[in-house]
Amino acid sequence: MTLISLLIALAAERVLLSKHWHFNFYYSQYLKFVRGFVSKGEISKSSLNVFVFALVPALVVWGLLALIDSTLVTFVVSILLLIICFGCTEARESYKGFLNAAMRGDEVAVSHYQMELQQNQEFEGESFGQTLVWLNYQYYIAVMLIFIFFGIGGVILYRILVAIGNNVKNSEGEAYLPETAVEHGRDLLFAIDIIPSRFVAFGYMLVGHFSKASTIWLEGLLNLHQSSRRYLCTVAKTSEEYTVEDEDLTAEPSLLVRLAKRNVLLLLATSAFMTLAGVLS
Repeated sequence: MTLISLLIALAAERVLLSKHWHFNFYYSQYLKFVRGFVSKGEISKSSLNVFVFALVPALVVWGLLALIDSTLVTFVVSILLLIICFGCTEARESYKGFLNAAMRGDEVAVSHYQMELQQNQEFEGESFGQTLVWLNYQYYIAVMLIFIFFGIGGVILYRILVAIGNNVKNSEGEAYLPETAVEHGRDLLFAIDIIPSRFVAFGYMLVGHFSKASTIWLEGLLNLHQSSRRYLCTVAKTSEEYTVEDEDLTAEPSLLVRLAKRNVLLLLATSAFMTLAGVLS
């Protein structure tokens, strides 16, 4: 059921474009509901408050599914919620805009789309392709891993923290929560991403240049002070061999996106093997 849920959700997420299939729509509705009881300042007060804010919907889903106790209902609900939690429409549209602008040779538009996607850039020298690798991790691979090991409730918890940590804004460009909440969200994600990022980085080695990337992977494996984003992006870039001409703006991001897609396929293949072995249901 786990593998089938992932496959259906990944296929459907690409074609269901209505706002009702976008995570941010429900995130904004949830925030409006919560603000009827507590203020933004109270939510942002501490990392514990932010964690509880993200945990409540996960507990509600876990509780309802446990109460109903139906495999079919759990299967259907998991697929529907996975479709909502997978991907980021804004990031996908910006990437498409970048590719179209690059094909036209519109350098102004290219810079605009790059700035849109790299506004939360974490470390100096992070390339555009590395930013896309991290977005693929947050919106796809991490969601898949968490679903495999913790179920749909864990996915909801993680996606809310990602929305907080990425400082998601409404249609008017206003942040949903204050900067203090964003910092607390990033602190929580720093801890949560340590283990899955190591697994994902290992996957990049397997689908890329193993011998080159293994040194970087081992060096950062137990370095818990290094951010998961920097670690994962460095391993990914080292795993892909390429020579890029200065005027070719699409080569590096396109190659790293293809590498990320191969890593998603590796995770699906691993899930299939675990299912056949009886490890996954």
